[in-house]
Amino acid sequence: MAATGFLDEMRNAGLADLTAKAVDLVAEGKGRQRYEEAMKELDGSAAPDAQASGSPASESSSDGTGRWWLWPLIAVPALALTALATRALVRSRRTPSAIPQLVFATARAADEARLRRRAEAEVLALGEATQAADATTTPDLQRTLDAYAAAGRVLDEARGVPDLAGVLALAQEGRDALAGSPGLPLCFFNPLHGRAALRTGWRPLGRRDRLNVAVCQDCADALRDRRAPEVLTDRAGDGRTVPYFELPAGLSVWSATGYGSLASPLDGFNARSAKAG
Repeated sequence: MAATGFLDEMRNAGLADLTAKAVDLVAEGKGRQRYEEAMKELDGSAAPDAQASGSPASESSSDGTGRWWLWPLIAVPALALTALATRALVRSRRTPSAIPQLVFATARAADEARLRRRAEAEVLALGEATQAADATTTPDLQRTLDAYAAAGRVLDEARGVPDLAGVLALAQEGRDALAGSPGLPLCFFNPLHGRAALRTGWRPLGRRDRLNVAVCQDCADALRDRRAPEVLTDRAGDGRTVPYFELPAGLSVWSATGYGSLASPLDGFNARSAKAG
């Protein structure tokens, strides 16, 4: 790296140019070669002339004041190392942003595919349980059948994760009707968290009224600690990604029902179907 101080083209160069040249030599792997060539030239020409002439330059060299070329041996290597370290740091910080967006899209698609398989399995299980049920001892069998039919239809028409989560909510309502003991619905903030553990008051941002929503324990803890719970998102009409419950209720049955916290998913589905018909 010290070779930059001896290059003819760098004799009058500034510190920044010397440092840049040193970095280039290091990157090329030619630093040592250029240094040895420069030293041979000095041994063969500069040193003999100075000794033979007995000039002031040779005297000043003896006390160290004339060794102008020594400073690159110290300054340039240090600066070059700093520049290399800085370059490496910048590259390391840029690495995450360099990940192709295709990677994230692929991951989302894989998650959605797994969720679809899960939804299909739950609809199938509900259908089998319904077929095995005794109509004489299952007072809500018709509602179970309705939930099963609705879940199958939503599954066939699902356009993304929010709809697939709706399939899970409908299947849960169907199982509860079959058991004759309705429990809490799926978590309001994110139905993928599973069945809620409790109900709590929650006031949406920008509104004065409080909603009574069913939440899982993790979301309840987040609300208690004044942290934002993890929410299921959906895409608004203008392309923005927003919490699903911020969509107009008239445009989303899941926003209108809160996946069971605000109203029955089955009733919401039937109302939308009647309106569409």
